[in-house]
Amino acid sequence: MCETADWDSAVEYDAFLKNARENVELMKARYADLLLNESEQDVLGSIQNEIRILVIGADRCDDSAGNIPVLARMTALSPRLKLRILDSDKNINLHQQYKVNGKRKTPVVLFLSAENEELCRWVERPNAAYKQVNEKSKPSQDDRKVSLRNLYSDSEILRQSLGEFMNLLMRSDYVLGRT
Repeated sequence: MCETADWDSAVEYDAFLKNARENVELMKARYADLLLNESEQDVLGSIQNEIRILVIGADRCDDSAGNIPVLARMTALSPRLKLRILDSDKNINLHQQYKVNGKRKTPVVLFLSAENEELCRWVERPNAAYKQVNEKSKPSQDDRKVSLRNLYSDSEILRQSLGEFMNLLMRSDYVLGRT
């Protein structure tokens, strides 16, 4: 469970970028390149409840670098959405709570109420990215890194992340009592 201290110690997107050592230009480009259509902007503008989005991730992680800018773009368009990021390496105890199949995955995206109660969770990468990654036959670590960078340069993958995040935001808003 996310504690208020976890939220309070997390940083906003701009501070995350300022402190990042890796993937900075990629994250800036992904943020700039992702344009939301009018319908998507309307949905974000219609969020009725405060929803906190806490990401446990790292700038060195290609999945984090691919998805955090999508969340940042979304939160920039809705005053009810708040985004903060916790470094997964510096917050191992919290990150350990969100293992998948016994492994730590990054990023972990938690959709929280204003009281930091978990409403929904999203882990690592969008479904379309899993499909592409799993189709490869045991690539080396370097090949995998290049593959993930290329994958997140694909606007369709970013749109897949956007769609999955939008669905979880709407679900969270309904859980909180959207009318």
